[in-house]
Amino acid sequence: MRRTISRLRLPFREPFVTASGVFAARDLLLLRLEDDDGVFGYGEAAPFEPYDGVSIDATIDALLGSVDVDQVPPQASAAEEMAALDLEARRLGQTIGEPGADAIAVNCTLAGASPEEVAARASDALRAGYACFKLKVGLPNDVERVAAVREAIGPWPALRLDANGSWSVEEAVALIAALEPYDIQLVEQPCATLAELAMVRRIVAVPIAADESIRTPGDVRTAAASEACDIVCVKLATAGGFGAARRTLRTAADEGLQAYLSSMLDGPWGIAAALQLAATERVSLACGLATLGLFDAALADALPAPADGLLPVPQGPGLGVTIDDGAIAAVLVGELD
Repeated sequence: MRRTISRLRLPFREPFVTASGVFAARDLLLLRLEDDDGVFGYGEAAPFEPYDGVSIDATIDALLGSVDVDQVPPQASAAEEMAALDLEARRLGQTIGEPGADAIAVNCTLAGASPEEVAARASDALRAGYACFKLKVGLPNDVERVAAVREAIGPWPALRLDANGSWSVEEAVALIAALEPYDIQLVEQPCATLAELAMVRRIVAVPIAADESIRTPGDVRTAAASEACDIVCVKLATAGGFGAARRTLRTAADEGLQAYLSSMLDGPWGIAAALQLAATERVSLACGLATLGLFDAALADALPAPADGLLPVPQGPGLGVTIDDGAIAAVLVGELD
């Protein structure tokens, strides 16, 4: 089996601003496996250190086999599994998941910007057919920005807020109370820990979603036992791959929690895998997978853009992602042996 590991850097169309910082580009790792018959498969590793504490360098070391098994980050495990599943499914002429929905409802992600800028983006997305919006909060002018988005989209579409764990319990309670009049569907990860989420949830009426705090089925069980959230957000990268994310989704269902899938600002391979998983598990809540359009790279056009708030599920073979070598070369930082 031949292995190639490539480091890619995808520039954002404009700086991506969250409570975690301002980002001009997104670094990803691409693992390519090819067997002796020339059948190949791709796996994507998407660590994002400000979000998950996992560095690109640590993930590279894991993919190169330079660390002990118990030190392999889930992002590297996800890439290994994804590439193997893609290769085998290509060989069989099928998708990596079982047949399910043909398209998945997705939210429009609105990063940090002025009230006028986020309102303009929300208006554009509303005209494009989105029915669910997620606004990044944890910034100084949150109330003004939320108000501007709600005015721009009107009373019907769902509006989610994502604080990326940036608020204290006291800040979360006060800000959610101030923002509740804008008809908030949920607040994602208002504080850093499940214990803090539980304290907030006991006080506020708006549903709470756990994201950064959820990586494994055990985390879901802990969240349910402590009544920390109403909903869990699952990411393939931090879960450790397709199979691990599936187990996490099923554990949420067993515990009576709703769930949706979201992107770690993934490339097209990670988005394709998540779409197939959402279809297989029949996820009904809008998923945070419409993020490829944030990138200024031909690579981001490998999958169809959302239409009327829906993303088509790739039908294979494998992940169903076909990318011109030139599109990869345009964002290639280097190849690793």
